[in-house]
Amino acid sequence: MNGCLKGLLRLGCVVAIAAVLLLLWWFREPILRTGARWFGHSQALPPVADTAVGAPTPKAVASGQTKVGSLATRAGPDSVVLTPNEVASLIGSGIDWRVRKTYDSLRVELLEGSLAVHARLDTRALPPEALGPLAAFVEPREPLRLGGTLAIDRPGTARFTIREISLRGIEFPGPAVKSIARQMAGADAEGGIPVKVDPTIARIAIHPTGVVLYRTARSSAGAPR
Repeated sequence: MNGCLKGLLRLGCVVAIAAVLLLLWWFREPILRTGARWFGHSQALPPVADTAVGAPTPKAVASGQTKVGSLATRAGPDSVVLTPNEVASLIGSGIDWRVRKTYDSLRVELLEGSLAVHARLDTRALPPEALGPLAAFVEPREPLRLGGTLAIDRPGTARFTIREISLRGIEFPGPAVKSIARQMAGADAEGGIPVKVDPTIARIAIHPTGVVLYRTARSSAGAPR
């Protein structure tokens, strides 16, 4: 008798668990969306009013080109300092359009020795496997942050090497960054994105107050004045 009761109890537990799992699967999308609202951090893009943050503008494009052009002249300076807006314009225009078109509201945040690119990512342009479990609850446009370094790779090409990625404020683990950067931003196997620059630029030094572009390589970089 006890054996029958135990058997029935086990069967009842198995049926109850199966029913719960079935319900979770059936309502998985609303559950995941609710979880995203509770635990995600849907962040606004950093304001351009911040002195270290810039956005591409027609004026910044023109002034940045003038500064870079002066490096190519015989009597020109050995270095020029780009403002955050000019840096954002440089990066925005230098990235391959096939990658650039998946982002809007581009922002560039200058840090000491590195920078962060902020944008609204068109998640619909990503392959289904790129976001993994997150794909079920992301919105068509989500705030994205790509943190990394910018350095000259070869004449005419700089390399933005992505070290950090966060989507809606949720940071991806380090080991997954290269793979996700490849799918989200067209990066190479090392997480690098090519950025077209003027071949006159030999070295780049990043500071929160501006980015120094050097015409000739030097042993050390000073902060912009």
